[in-house]
Amino acid sequence: MNGTPQTSVQRVVAELRLLVADLSPGAQLPPQERLAKDYDVSRDTVQRALRELRQEGLIRSKQGSGSFVAPRIGPPDEDPDAYSEAEPAIIALDPYLERGLTAADVTIDYFGFSAETLATLLKPRLDLMRLPGASRPQSLHIRLLLPKMSAPLALPRSVADPADPRPLQRLQRLTFDLVRRLTDAVDEVRLRGLIPNVLLEIRTVAMTPQVKIYIINGTEALRGWYEVIEVPVRLPVDPSDAEGEMEEVMIYDLMGLDAALIPQQPAAVDTAQRWFDSIWSTIAEPLED
Repeated sequence: MNGTPQTSVQRVVAELRLLVADLSPGAQLPPQERLAKDYDVSRDTVQRALRELRQEGLIRSKQGSGSFVAPRIGPPDEDPDAYSEAEPAIIALDPYLERGLTAADVTIDYFGFSAETLATLLKPRLDLMRLPGASRPQSLHIRLLLPKMSAPLALPRSVADPADPRPLQRLQRLTFDLVRRLTDAVDEVRLRGLIPNVLLEIRTVAMTPQVKIYIINGTEALRGWYEVIEVPVRLPVDPSDAEGEMEEVMIYDLMGLDAALIPQQPAAVDTAQRWFDSIWSTIAEPLED
């Protein structure tokens, strides 16, 4: 008998396998909040356990409906996205990064607006690599494909005045700040010699992203549709003076950290990688200063 202690996720996976075995195909599992309470774990632990059962083909999940016992082992014949559980980006991406960074050679490709979610989650993980005994890959190659800021992007824009340049100027400032934070973290790892080969590349393309895409190690990918939301933001009264007097303006913006991400099936990962590479190697340009 193996005496290795189980992690919380492994324990919940084992319990859920027993539960699924007692249920009929198509039966719905209890809500995540109920499972977390029953097994005395966090909801994040439940989500990771459910993700493992989905990968095993034991359950299927539908956004807004919950998880159901699969009719058979293996992937469904229907649209794979219809059975993939969509989670907020800040939650969905985290375990993929954690797992991806354990590889010897790590690649991270991103397409979207500002890479806020990626920077938020990746920077602390890179900082932890500075600790003695920390696990580190042999190589790390990050490619960010962002919208060209000088292009006539459809979003963000003022609700009252579509010609107002300030929302796009705000996006530019936020993007450059996030890029700088991520660049500093990558440079710190490189300068300390913690990872033998480190490269961060940033290019832009003259298009308004409709989706955000993360591809990790060429084997896993997540995709999320940007939702347009109306939000108040503070913008400088004078567009030429970002530090001057501010006013509140309603703008059409894009949902970022909370935007849902959907794990992609293997065939979709290959398609996403080919699409990304085609844009990167043809019409993408270096990030403007």
